[in-house]
Amino acid sequence: MKLRTFLIAAFLLSAAAGYSQDNPSPRNSILYDPLFWKDQLKLDAFQCQKIREINSEYYQKLSAVVNEEKNRTSVRAKAEESLQQRSEDIWETFHPKQRKRWKKIWENTTNTI
Repeated sequence: MKLRTFLIAAFLLSAAAGYSQDNPSPRNSILYDPLFWKDQLKLDAFQCQKIREINSEYYQKLSAVVNEEKNRTSVRAKAEESLQQRSEDIWETFHPKQRKRWKKIWENTTNTI
């Protein structure tokens, strides 16, 4: 079980790193969990629950991909595709003001890395 969790985390991190390198303007991308910034984003209870559901589905997909696929390239491609879908789903959960706030958070986060 610990090995499986480690593998999922490793694929997630490699997919996120690969995705961020391929995407020169990821301001609309949600690579980090916005629930960490729920107060700054002023997320309501419904949005928090929706984001938790999106994250749960994303991790379930990752786990299924890791268990089903044997080819690392295929796993990475499917992980990146799942990450993009997660990003789009979370982005659609935000209200326009929250999107602006997210862009500011993203800029501040990427400037400190």
